[in-house]
Amino acid sequence: MGWVGKPNAYVPDMYGPGIYVRTNARGFRSDTETPPAVVSEKRRIICAGDSFTFGEGVSNATNWCHQLSLLSDNFETVNMGQPGYGVDQIFLRYMRDGINLDHEILIFAFVDGDLDRMAYSHMYGYGKPILVLDNGNLSPTNVPVPRFRWNLSRMLERADLRSVEFVQRIASRPAEPVSPIDQVGPVATRVFRSVYESCLEKGIVPIFVYLPTERDIAEETPWHSWVASAMTSLDIPMIDLTPMMRRISASEAASFFIPDSLPAGGHYTESGNLWVAEILQKTLMKDTRILGIERADQESD
Repeated sequence: MGWVGKPNAYVPDMYGPGIYVRTNARGFRSDTETPPAVVSEKRRIICAGDSFTFGEGVSNATNWCHQLSLLSDNFETVNMGQPGYGVDQIFLRYMRDGINLDHEILIFAFVDGDLDRMAYSHMYGYGKPILVLDNGNLSPTNVPVPRFRWNLSRMLERADLRSVEFVQRIASRPAEPVSPIDQVGPVATRVFRSVYESCLEKGIVPIFVYLPTERDIAEETPWHSWVASAMTSLDIPMIDLTPMMRRISASEAASFFIPDSLPAGGHYTESGNLWVAEILQKTLMKDTRILGIERADQESD
């Protein structure tokens, strides 16, 4: 996996005064625990993703995954987002820690950079696995992952917030060149298909979501074009928020992103997270696959 969230962590002013991060015993970003079984009549959604899903720059209460649960009485959400993850790690973490939890819906959310990260052997100074295809099957390499190159955790304990952000930005720069589509594309395609098929086997509705970054709004990126084509060829539905964000005014779109001069720059602001949550909530409530979900404990004889 490379790294996961520290269980039962609490940083009260992680991104500024009152902008806190708390994790539960599973290391998920949450103010409450995540029991294996759903104890309410709500449909549980697992949000798997990277720092945009985790909610870098905003508090537990205002990331889009949590806000999705506030917008509808039908859903409870589990935030499995992890900063720095690529599509490969999102997949591996969900298959290890998520798929066997009781849930009806998976939101597998990613940005274009998460595909580039699939070729990296390290991020944030930590080693990470690399998925390759072995006779058409996904196989992890670079495992066990190398130990991190320096004691980053001790540096962060002594650093202020801006220093933390600086160190993370420097540490996240890959040693390898940006991965070409022809190198990573076939592996990513197999990941998407594996997630889709694994969910269907367990009666879980898989929802793939492409989250736009500032670069997606400014121009058509190679990965955005590739993902749209790949999902069509796989016949897998995907919610692409890019066209919707491009249609709003430039000033409103700019308000959705934290300025680069601030910690967590480039990630969604509170209003950006709310916008994502509102779009997803409306889309999910129209999805016939979700409307047809009936919990086992509610089935009639």
